[in-house]
Amino acid sequence: MNTRRPFLRWTLSFAALAAFGASAQQAGTLYDPEPPADSAYVRFIVLGSGAVDVLVDGKPRVTKLAAGTPSDYLVLGAGARNITLQAAGKPGALLSTAFEAGKGKAYTLAFASTAKDTKPVVFEDKANTNKLKAVLGVYHLHPKAGPVDVLTADGATKAFADLAPGAPASLQVNPIDVELIVAKPGSKAALGQAKLTMTQGATYSLFLLPADGGKFGTVALQNKTERYTAKP
Repeated sequence: MNTRRPFLRWTLSFAALAAFGASAQQAGTLYDPEPPADSAYVRFIVLGSGAVDVLVDGKPRVTKLAAGTPSDYLVLGAGARNITLQAAGKPGALLSTAFEAGKGKAYTLAFASTAKDTKPVVFEDKANTNKLKAVLGVYHLHPKAGPVDVLTADGATKAFADLAPGAPASLQVNPIDVELIVAKPGSKAALGQAKLTMTQGATYSLFLLPADGGKFGTVALQNKTERYTAKP
């Protein structure tokens, strides 16, 4: 990780979202179709105890999404959208909410529960074009924990300081293998930890989730987008 004046940005790279494999051969075509220019990219994470299905404008788009597990980014047309959560495989909405998807933008929608009146925390994930770096975004979803620091496991480098619940944060970093810990501000006592293997040009997310005893569950992953097949 870059320890010399790391440049903090509220950004995530989405160059990979528009990358398509040359080996894709589907429906008689060499390449997957490219998303329209007015597309938005939206993913979901839902906290709770059971898996859910995610519907967009009444159409199933994600099935059996496990609690605390981020989905891939969906390719959606920009504009007003209705997001519905259902218990996996069961009809009937647990909750529905309106969402405005901006043209060319990417979002993470985090639901604290599936209670009827729950509104998602909306993170807007911005673009970064530096292909020599990796980008790490952190999503603090533990509302009762208060602000936290995110450090390298040896305590030598503080990547994020005083990160409040629901606040967006991301950082350009050198693409290395790294182990990170979550701690109270100014402390090096780990309340949670995660490992990442990062590569140039890729983007990564670290989700900080509620756990017992003031601890944090963590989910660390490389960002991915669904395979685009001309969905509405």
